[in-house]
Amino acid sequence: MRLTLRVRPAFTLVELLVVIAIIGILVALLLPAVQAAREAARRTQCNNNLKQQGLALQNYHDIYNTFPPALIGSGRWNNPANPVKNTTGWVMLLPQLEQAPMYDNYNSNTCSSVSSPYGLPVMGLTGPGSGNDATNMPIYSQRLKVLECPSSPSIGENMTRNVNTPSDFYSMNNAKRANYLFATGVFTDYDAPYSNYNSDIRQGAFGNNGAATLAAITDGTSNSIAIGEAVGGRMKTATVYGPWGLNGTHTCCHGRVVSGSTTTITFTATDARDWGINGPWAGNTLKQTYAWVFNSLHPGGAQFAFADGSVRYISQTVDYGTFLRLNYIHDGQPTGNY
Repeated sequence: MRLTLRVRPAFTLVELLVVIAIIGILVALLLPAVQAAREAARRTQCNNNLKQQGLALQNYHDIYNTFPPALIGSGRWNNPANPVKNTTGWVMLLPQLEQAPMYDNYNSNTCSSVSSPYGLPVMGLTGPGSGNDATNMPIYSQRLKVLECPSSPSIGENMTRNVNTPSDFYSMNNAKRANYLFATGVFTDYDAPYSNYNSDIRQGAFGNNGAATLAAITDGTSNSIAIGEAVGGRMKTATVYGPWGLNGTHTCCHGRVVSGSTTTITFTATDARDWGINGPWAGNTLKQTYAWVFNSLHPGGAQFAFADGSVRYISQTVDYGTFLRLNYIHDGQPTGNY
């Protein structure tokens, strides 16, 4: 009996090209889904960071009956009676962020940055302190995952610039980038202590040498932003801009929004463009934001921790007046839907 072998014809070149094309289309269809899934995971981690920060604020308040200052001894407040420390609120929160050993090893009698362009006495260079900005470098040069949003392209970056040069606004020694700012209303590290602005409706929950108590947040803790996202590096109009987390150089810690009146909510179209979430400074075509502006790499908005410890995503298209009211803690106006 003779067996006949049947030879199966091979794929033609056309068939092979069709299969490759189909595979390519499937990969192209899958890639956006994969990227979206990755971004969802990064956003979830960022949300968890903010939840930890919000809980840390509540625990700090339980101990001290107030929130921590955004900055202690700002070198940009031009007052000879102000001892320059540039100690950030994140340093004060270290024990509540499960970093008590770091806090215990931080020397509060010296600075984290000598930045003080007005010739003021800097703790650690003159006065009762000892050392200089290198004294606390083992602390402020460390990366803390809870201060880093994984969607940010600048995480892990550090900067050294004009070490021990007080005249440089951005003097820093191996500072690590962070991704979160305290909500300080209209005020920045140039301004006087927090208590000086208690009658100004543009006051946020944090400031220099002071911050709000829960009782002082009369608009309601669920209606008042405490901390928000910010991305430095190439996402800002200057790479020296913060956030800088544990290092108190210029623009390290303050998240700012701007309006004109101390007694009513009034703002211009320019204010809304420049100071809203992800606001492109002066219409910047690269969509870069200015120092102190809340911005993120999450599509279409940013995440914020509120004074009650909750975390919410706010769209960059939110009405700017609503965004102002969310940042101001005693403006006396409802926020409405957003």
